[in-house]
Formats: sequence, structure tokens, C-alpha cells
Amino acid sequence: MLVLSQLILAALGITMSIVALRRLATETAYLRHYVFQPFVVISSGIESSNALYALLARPPSDVSIEVREPMMRLRSFIDRYQRDWLTATSTLPDAIHLRAALARTGELVLLEEEREAADTVAAVVMHLERTTGLVGPTPAAPHLRRADVEHLSDALIKLHRINLRYLEVAYDAFDRVRRRILLVFMAVGLGGVTAASLFGLAVRRAIAPRIHRMVTAVRRFRERGVYEPLGDRGDDELAVLAHTLNTSFKAIAERDKDRDRFLAVAAHELKTPLTTMKGFSQVALTHRNDTAIRERALTIIDRQATRLGRLVQDLLWSARISGGELPFKPEAIDVEELARRVIGELELVARDHSIRLVPRGDAHLLGDPELVEQALWSLLVQAVSVALERDPVLITIDAGSAARVLITIEVRGGKDLPEDLEKLLEPFAVVAFEGRRDELRSTGIGLHLVQGIARLHGARFWIERRAGDLMVFSLELRR
Repeated sequence: MLVLSQLILAALGITMSIVALRRLATETAYLRHYVFQPFVVISSGIESSNALYALLARPPSDVSIEVREPMMRLRSFIDRYQRDWLTATSTLPDAIHLRAALARTGELVLLEEEREAADTVAAVVMHLERTTGLVGPTPAAPHLRRADVEHLSDALIKLHRINLRYLEVAYDAFDRVRRRILLVFMAVGLGGVTAASLFGLAVRRAIAPRIHRMVTAVRRFRERGVYEPLGDRGDDELAVLAHTLNTSFKAIAERDKDRDRFLAVAAHELKTPLTTMKGFSQVALTHRNDTAIRERALTIIDRQATRLGRLVQDLLWSARISGGELPFKPEAIDVEELARRVIGELELVARDHSIRLVPRGDAHLLGDPELVEQALWSLLVQAVSVALERDPVLITIDAGSAARVLITIEVRGGKDLPEDLEKLLEPFAVVAFEGRRDELRSTGIGLHLVQGIARLHGARFWIERRAGDLMVFSLELRR
């Protein structure tokens, strides 16, 4: 509303400015062409009259020759004046405008005086033309009479005085128009400021509580981490901002919940192998002379140490990939060999699931062996985590293409996975899992790492759900 009101006021101001400028331009043109210009022409007529005065002292023989030029100027002057500037009888718009101004000042009598003075000038000019032989039959002795010249000069001075008064009246009218326009502008400006202030106060009363609620919600979320939805409905900018804040707060809150859930699982995963290693180390120390018990305890300790090392490696690489510092050292590698190594390590900690490898073709390519091995480990851990109890895991390495190597891991299960499988690629996306305490499960870092590793290799990684509860994890590496 405030913006609309300002636009309306601006449009009104612009319109008034255009109208005012056009009015002032019209008045200025009227003054210049109809009021000021006659002074120039009358001055020319007075100069011609002065030239006739000078001829009075000359011999008659010179008068008949030199009188022609000033008389022609006088004839041109009076003809033009009566045609263009005789306000009393002219029908031009400027003449009508001046007559209206004279009527407002009660000086219409000037019109009759102007007409009489112009008629006098015209009559004297015509008489002089005859006596000097410029018009009609040539007299026996062309001459100038002082009385005629003085009569002409008096009429021109009277005409000059009348036009001077016309100028005063016209300028006073112009000044009134200018002051009126100024007052209108001041009134509109004051009204605009008042209206804008009132609209501003109204808008402030309308939006201040909404802004206060937003600021309070942001402060509470920052201090307490509590997500309180903003119930601001509407379609204006503040409603859009409130919706954006709601979406952002919800996303941050969900990420915080995922992080807390991840920390809980990660702490449990760290504690479990440490507790197991501590317990079985005490068993080994207690039964030093019992070789069977000691060997079994050391085997379990070794298996849990492997599990702990992988988890710590996941955490370290997760921090690196978040900071964009994941190292990439490409070299020639054999994906099949890396897969067999990973399967061998995983079988130590995932004894309830058999892992079958199906290689097809030569799987050599250019890549970072440590990163590719970590990606294979994370994929297999995720597959084992979602697999049904004692269900086998199938890993296929299809190297039949000369340009790529496709790794697919298939497993039956995943009923507890989210409907949108892309959520598994987010950091801290913990998979719901129920099973024995010593069983392997995903902490939510692995697939996020796989995605980062695939990006570094220019590879593709995706997850899909197929019929029969079959989950397929695919990683396509370029050679």
C-alpha cells in the first residue's frame, strides 16, 4: 500500500509538473512574442521618426531623396503592428489573453487609446507619403512639415507608453500564474508528505508486529534451537519471507536432529568396539595359559579394531570432504583386486552375510586407490546394514565397456529406508536398524562420502529400489 501510494503521488507530481511547465512555457512564449516584440518594432518606428526630424533641417531637394527609406520603415511598422499586435481589434489567442488580463485589472480603456494611437500613426504616415510624393501624384514641391513629424512622434511615444503598460499587466498576470503554480506544488508536496507519513504509520502498525514476531522467532531459534513455525499467512513480501524462514528453520532443525541422531549412533559405534576390545583384552590377560581362549579373544579384538579404524576413517574423511580438502592421487588401479580386499575385511565384521563377487572383464582404470577402496567399503557396509538377516550380498563389476567400469551391489531389504532414497546421500542420514549389538550398521557418513568420491572421479553414483525389496547401489567409474 505504501509503495502504491508513493507511486500515485509520484505520478500526480509528474503530471502536475508537465502541466505546469507547459503552462509556463506558453506564458513565456506569449510574453516574448506578443508583449516584448512590439517594443522592438515601436523602437524602430521611433528611430524612423527621429530620421524625419533630421531631414527637417535639410534642403528640400535632399528631402525628396532621403525621406524614402524612413518612410518605408514607418509604413512597414504600422502595417505589421495593426496586423499582429493591435490588441483592441485582433482575434489572435494572444490578443484575447491580453484583453482578459486588462479586464481583470480594469484597464480596458487602454485598448481604445491604443487603437487611436495606431490610427494616428497610420494617418500621419499616409499624409507624409503624399506630401513627400511617395504615394499618389507627385506634388510640385515635396516637403516635410514639422507639425506632421511632431504629431507622428507623439503618437509613437503614446503607443510605446501603452505597450509598456501592457507589459506590466502581462507580467503581473504571469507572476500570479507562477505564484499559483508554486502554491499548488507546495500544497501537493505537503499533502504528499502528509499522505506518505500517514500511510507509513499505517503500514508500520500493520507490519511491525509481524516483523517483531519474525525477529523473536529468529532470536529464539538462535539461542535455544527451537523451531516455532511462523503463522504469517498472505501473499505479500513479509509472508514470503516468513515462509522462507519457516522452510529454513525446518531444514536446520531437521539437520540438527539428523546430526544428534548421527552423534548418538557414532558414539555407540565407537563405544561398542572399545568395550568389546577392553573386555576381551581382560579375558586374554586372565587366561594367558589357555591358548584357545586367548586366540579367540585376540581375533575378536582384531575384528573390532578393524571396525573402529574404518569408523574413525569415515569421520576424518567426512570432515575433509565437507571442507573441500579430500586428497585425490590418481594412478592405475584394479577395481576387482580392491573389491576382494574390501570383501575380505568386511567378512571379519559381518559374518552373518555372505558376499559374492561377480567380475566381468578387465577392471583396470585410472583413479585414487584409497578413495575407491573407501567407496567400496561404504557401499558394502550400507548394503549389509539394510540386508535381510543372513541374506547374501551380490557385488558385480561390469568392465565390458572400454570407457567405463560399472559396480553394482544388490541386496534384498531396505524396508526401513526413506521413500526418497536421495536422503541417504545427505550427511548424518542414519538408517533405522534393529539387530544384535555386534552387527554392522551404517552411521550415515558412508554414502555421503561415496558421492564426494564419485564427484572427484567424474563418476556417477545412484541408488534405486526394484521389485521384490531389491536395493541396488550403482557406481559408474570412467577409465
